[in-house]
Amino acid sequence: MKKIVLATLLATGLMAADNANYFGINVGNAKLKVDASGSGINDSATTDGTQYTAVLGHYYGDTGRISAAYTYIKHDAGVDNSDAFSVAYDFILPVVENRFSLYAGPVVGYTEYKESNLDLSGFHYGAQAGAIVRVIDKIELEAGYRYLEETGKDTFGGATIKANNVQMWYVGANIRF
Repeated sequence: MKKIVLATLLATGLMAADNANYFGINVGNAKLKVDASGSGINDSATTDGTQYTAVLGHYYGDTGRISAAYTYIKHDAGVDNSDAFSVAYDFILPVVENRFSLYAGPVVGYTEYKESNLDLSGFHYGAQAGAIVRVIDKIELEAGYRYLEETGKDTFGGATIKANNVQMWYVGANIRF
């Protein structure tokens, strides 16, 4: 009986050791595509900016992770507020055990985007993919791409303005704890 209890405790301890929480920070480029239509207008525009993201998540072994992220986007000009809250699940493919992995998965959340006379806030959904390199046991570097379809729209001067999508390239670091 003692052997069964000891084996159960060891197996549970080993499984729990594979799971880890993490905190990450990344920075990169963000491009927002906006479409305008109506009143003789049918046009698209893209705004460029720098994105900063803070992530809190949990690894499930070496094959998956879930995360919640806050992203602030600093656009080049004319934007009063642009930030987002997202939840993601990544499927992880270990390429080199405990050193290098690829990931991809779905993302959903809410984007707040406001200019002086325009509010394009709304839900977003999409996917992200990238690579993780574990530098040492608790520290890893990450690089990736995130594509989000936006649902926010508003009217201005008789035209309907719609946030179409956001594309982000990013690099950053994660700390496991």
